[in-house]
Amino acid sequence: MTTVANHSAQISKPIIFFDMDGTLLDLAFDTYIWMQLVPKRWAIEHQATLEQAKSQLYQYYVQYQGSLNWYSSTFWRQHIGVDAFAVQQEYRHLIAPRLGCFELLNALQKLDVECWIVSNADQVTLDLKLENVPIRPYFKQVISSESIGYAKDDQRFWRTLQQRYPFDVSQVTFIDDNYAVLDSAKQFGIAQLFSICEPDSSTTRTELNPNYIHLEQLTDLLNYLDDDKSSNIYGT
Repeated sequence: MTTVANHSAQISKPIIFFDMDGTLLDLAFDTYIWMQLVPKRWAIEHQATLEQAKSQLYQYYVQYQGSLNWYSSTFWRQHIGVDAFAVQQEYRHLIAPRLGCFELLNALQKLDVECWIVSNADQVTLDLKLENVPIRPYFKQVISSESIGYAKDDQRFWRTLQQRYPFDVSQVTFIDDNYAVLDSAKQFGIAQLFSICEPDSSTTRTELNPNYIHLEQLTDLLNYLDDDKSSNIYGT
C-alpha cells in the first residue's frame, strides 16, 4: 500500500538510489543515540542536567541541520566534546533494518535492478551500520556524502555525484525519508521520488508531504516496477 500522491508513472529500466537511515534502516537507532545518549554524555561532561544538555544540543542541531557537519561524527566530537561514533559502536546491537528491507532487496536482485546507497551518513557510520546489517552486497555503489564533499540537501552534491558516477536522471528512482533531500533531488531533475511513512519505529510521523508518494512497507516499491518483471519476482 502507498499513501499520499497519486502517480501513475511506472519505473522503467531503473537505477534505484536508496537513502540508508530511515529508509533501509530504522531511524530509531539514530534518534536514541542523538536525542538520548549523546545528551546524557554531554550532561555528565559539563555537569549539567539532562534537560540543560538537550536544550543546548538542540540549538546546535538546528544550527547545523542540512549541512555536511550535521552528519559528521568528527565535527560533533570536536564541537561538543562527545564521541558520538564511540556511542554508536557501544550500542551497535540496536542497529536494525526496517521491515521489508531484505525482502525488497532480494526481489530487486532477482529482477537485476541496479541499486545504490546514497547516504548522508559519514563514512565511519556508514561502514559500522553495514557491518551490522549485511546489505552491502546488494548495491553496485555505496556512497557517503562525506566522500562527495556536500550533503544531499545541497545541489552541489548531485552535480558532483553525477560527475564521479555518471547516471541519467531520467532513469533514476530515489527513496529517502528526508523531505529537504527529496526537494533537492527534485530540483536536480530526478522525477521518480518516494518517501517513507514511518522511518522511525519509536515514533509516528504526524505529517506527510503531499508532494511525494509514501511507502508504508519497503516492498510497496515493487508495485511501481514494470508488470512483466514484478510478476516474476518470486519465480511464479
